[in-house]
Amino acid sequence: MHNNTETLLSNFDETAYVSVNSFYTQFCSSIKHIDRRKNENTVQLWVGQYTDSLKQSLESKAFEYLSRNRDLPTIDWFQKKLMYMIRLHLQEFLQRVRYV
Repeated sequence: MHNNTETLLSNFDETAYVSVNSFYTQFCSSIKHIDRRKNENTVQLWVGQYTDSLKQSLESKAFEYLSRNRDLPTIDWFQKKLMYMIRLHLQEFLQRVRYV
């Protein structure tokens, strides 16, 4: 059972990584014609919108994982681990958009 949990977390991590990359690409495309030095407020609005959308997407995927695996004996731990991973992926996204 422990191995199954590790596999599920690894799969979620890979899925989240792909989502971060996708949202980052979309973000870069959205702001490519904005001069960040002159319009930082506009860029920050885009950052907020993409961060919120990414968070909703990752939370939705986590909910799917939880729904499909309710029989795990460590479901509470699994849920906390998924939420922790979401925070890490959001931090990664924010770190990447900071230097665009």
